[in-house]
Amino acid sequence: MSEKKRARTDTFWHYKPEENASYFNTIYSGQSDVYYLDVGATKLDYKGRKKYCWRVHSKATGKPASGLRSTRSYRLALLWSVYSNPSFWKHPKKLEALKAALPAIETKQGDHSRHLCGNQWCCNPRHIKIGSRKANEIDKHYHYFLNHEDQSVRDRFLQTFPDLLKQEGLW
Repeated sequence: MSEKKRARTDTFWHYKPEENASYFNTIYSGQSDVYYLDVGATKLDYKGRKKYCWRVHSKATGKPASGLRSTRSYRLALLWSVYSNPSFWKHPKKLEALKAALPAIETKQGDHSRHLCGNQWCCNPRHIKIGSRKANEIDKHYHYFLNHEDQSVRDRFLQTFPDLLKQEGLW
């Protein structure tokens, strides 16, 4: 007797974008029984402005959640910012551009979500930009220095390349 493989119905790809957005909204609004959003981590951009990274944590363990609905939390957060909270985007053109680009990251192939902050766990939609695999790999080289454990390396990189960081939108 062969066992049938269980059909998953609880994954990101099983739900409509609006449903995934609503699910993240329960976390964002503090109504989730399972997860909460930590907005404590900060980074400085190339102009020295604070940027707040968001991280989803388990209420049961207090530990970071590596994924939601079998995908990264930033995918749900991007959908949330478009479908559940479009006023999150101050500029309507940014909202429309993101909405048009979303289908490219809703599959396992296609474009990538580039983390401008360099924290792959961050799900702040303002820290995510949709782009090519090549652009994402280039970002990783910048973030090697921007997130270096030696503060002097980070400082020298910020001081030496503010024009490149501005051009790429990275911090």
